[in-house]
Amino acid sequence: MPPTTGRVDVPAARTLLGEVAAAMAGLPPSAPADLDGARSRHTELVVGDALPGLRARVLAAVAHLPCTPDPSTVRAHRHGTGDFTLPRRAGDAADGGWALVLPLEDSDTDGVTAWTGARFDRLLDRAGTALLLPPHAWTWVSPVRQDRSRHTVLMGVR
Repeated sequence: MPPTTGRVDVPAARTLLGEVAAAMAGLPPSAPADLDGARSRHTELVVGDALPGLRARVLAAVAHLPCTPDPSTVRAHRHGTGDFTLPRRAGDAADGGWALVLPLEDSDTDGVTAWTGARFDRLLDRAGTALLLPPHAWTWVSPVRQDRSRHTVLMGVR
């Protein structure tokens, strides 16, 4: 189990942006956002067996962390302007375990918010700075304000 909740450095994150963006090119976003029906709007790519090279590079980027990534939970998300993710438990995206949220680019306005039960933690997108969250933490992405897509990698860790 990861030793602490919080921010962790992943210097290799910047090198992943181009490959993740290319792999997601042409993928449509989820169904239109609907707060009444509780549906988020973003594009998700499962970085699984069909993308073994990308998955290997993502896992290598986080290999130095004091936790073990779960290869079966690696996902890439793209949020366009106005897209968002409704609040959910961090463990929901990580097969019930700890979650790592890894921004692949910088933003002064957009990022992820988490509630760990002790405090809110807002992580503006900074390539190379990830957020490690326990399974019970609530996490969400507010509507993206920047005029370009934001890309992140999510995965479960033990």
